[in-house]
Amino acid sequence: MLCNVVVLCFWLLNAGGFSASFTLRQSGRMVCTFVEEQYHTGESGGAEVPLQRNVLLLLNSPDTEEERAARAREFQHGGVVTFLVKDPSLHVSRHADEDTDRLQCEMKRYSTAGIHVPWPGAGGAEADAPDNWFTCTIKHRENQFSVTAFLRQPPSPESELRFGDTDTLRVSAVFAVRSGPAVVETALRRDVRLDCGFSVDHARPDVTVEWRLQLRGERRKLFSYASRSGQAERLEGEVSVAEIPRGNASLRLAGVTLKSEGTYICSVYVPPLYSSQDIQLDIVERPRVSVSPSSSLTLQEGAEEKLACDIDGYYPLDVHVEWLREIPGERRLPHVVKHILFTSHRHNPDGTYGISAFFLLRASLQDHGVDYTCRVSHKSLRVSIRKRVRLAVEARPQTGTILLICLFTVLLMILGVMLKHLHKARQTSNKRKPY
Repeated sequence: MLCNVVVLCFWLLNAGGFSASFTLRQSGRMVCTFVEEQYHTGESGGAEVPLQRNVLLLLNSPDTEEERAARAREFQHGGVVTFLVKDPSLHVSRHADEDTDRLQCEMKRYSTAGIHVPWPGAGGAEADAPDNWFTCTIKHRENQFSVTAFLRQPPSPESELRFGDTDTLRVSAVFAVRSGPAVVETALRRDVRLDCGFSVDHARPDVTVEWRLQLRGERRKLFSYASRSGQAERLEGEVSVAEIPRGNASLRLAGVTLKSEGTYICSVYVPPLYSSQDIQLDIVERPRVSVSPSSSLTLQEGAEEKLACDIDGYYPLDVHVEWLREIPGERRLPHVVKHILFTSHRHNPDGTYGISAFFLLRASLQDHGVDYTCRVSHKSLRVSIRKRVRLAVEARPQTGTILLICLFTVLLMILGVMLKHLHKARQTSNKRKPY
């Protein structure tokens, strides 16, 4: 038996059902996976796995007989548990205003671990029994955002932890915590903003905000603020205390370094509810690529030359480098040059890396007009960097031709000497004799 909770989904009722092309705010409905605390043995007979089933989440939808009949027709194969958010003072849909087919939703029961703090608002303060709580987490399928909403079911004699397959549970969305992209990439020495915000259904809540950084198994505090005391503890980064009462708990990091990399955890506590959002910050630096010799090279047939590709200033470490032999205008895939040699990775003072890839080229006439291209792929690049060297090869003169040229040169030299001597002899004979 399961509960009925309207999460951030919109109700779009047609004869054939609803269209997933509508945003959550437009449709007001969403099918979510409810993960139960109970366990069962998996199909393969292995380890026990949590019980899961689909539930329907509705926002701002009246629970009339006509509406229930429409849901019964849509889910005619066994029915569906419905979570209906009634008269919400907290509009969760504004945190996840996206096409429903780009969202994924998971619901769970939430335990306050024995902490009983009456929730302010309708019926919350006078109730002696603890409320029933559920969480609904909606994530963008491309990790653009994540929001966790807390759904409150006030205690009542008929409230049970177990419920039927077609039951409708009326709940209220009272608290939500949202973060931006789950992974943020930035270059070194840039300023970065990590988005985290929250909403509460009543004014001036007792709220505690914390930011922590987890790296290599260690977690350290960066910032904390408690509205009750009004005190803030700032260790690293910057959070605007003035913005926290407005629900903005975003963290700003100035001039990030490699030490800034890690998982940032934004936690918000409004007793007795606690939620945290994880944001992974990755440092990414684009490589600088150059080739040597430069973009063109002329060799004589049979000559040898080292072609080198230098890659520098990239982070993280993993980089893919290859040399390609390409014939301009030819549609065939380029040939990957084998037997490439690599230097060891260089570690630069700023933490980035460098490497060189080279090979020895022996020129042949078949290489004339060919491009040798260094192609570099890296996490920071959407498209690989390509640097080319166009090769021109000159034919080597034949041996017979060289001999003829040498012989002709020698004959010219001999002829020149003979003509010089002949000229001197003629001058001598033309002189007048003294007698």
